[in-house]
Amino acid sequence: MAASQRKISQIPAFLLAAFLLFFATQLYFHHAHNKLSNYIYRSLKTPLDAQFYRAVSFGSEQLLSYLLLIRVQLHDNQKGQHVSYSHLDYETLSNWLMTLYNMNPASDYPAFLASRVYSNVQDEKKIRKMVNLIEALFNKNPQQHWRRMTEACLLLKHQLHDLPAALKIAEQIANLPATIKMPFWARDMRLILLDELNRLESAQILISSMLQSGEIKDNDELRFLRDRLLKIQQNLSKNKQN
Repeated sequence: MAASQRKISQIPAFLLAAFLLFFATQLYFHHAHNKLSNYIYRSLKTPLDAQFYRAVSFGSEQLLSYLLLIRVQLHDNQKGQHVSYSHLDYETLSNWLMTLYNMNPASDYPAFLASRVYSNVQDEKKIRKMVNLIEALFNKNPQQHWRRMTEACLLLKHQLHDLPAALKIAEQIANLPATIKMPFWARDMRLILLDELNRLESAQILISSMLQSGEIKDNDELRFLRDRLLKIQQNLSKNKQN
């Protein structure tokens, strides 16, 4: 039996090299696993005041704001691991997004992150925190953020199933002055929510006043309002009969 065994010197060089490579790979992954098992999550640090970041940017506020935004976005990737958004402190996150917006008010990106990225969590408080941030940004610049406001309305309606809160957001959009340019569907979200909340009388009065005001000239919008009004009147009539 012993005579049939090979000495190490008799093993082909390519087989020996392959074995050593395999052994080294095993050691690497074992070491990496131990590092990950000892991984400790690092919390997002509180931002400094926007004025400080402006001062240290030496006139490059836009560039620094984008770099800081990238840093915030990359915070959920630590030591090669993706950290769930549920681990993030949304109070600190909200402060970062507002600070970075104040550094670069021309950018819609902080509001975009709030409505499209950081709202993708199964946590009601965190979603509402993002909705509150969007609302605050909307109040700063309605023309810039009306679209994010409609997305906040949809978050409340579909993810949190909070129609009264969604209606409050929709009313803020609908009550914007005509100087704020946006499509009719954004203002019409209020009518749809009134209908879904079964507040038919309020919806009827609102649509009637909109039609009688003469301010709406778009034929498609007029057709939508008349069809909606007819549907509401039919539902009110059925309710009275019942």
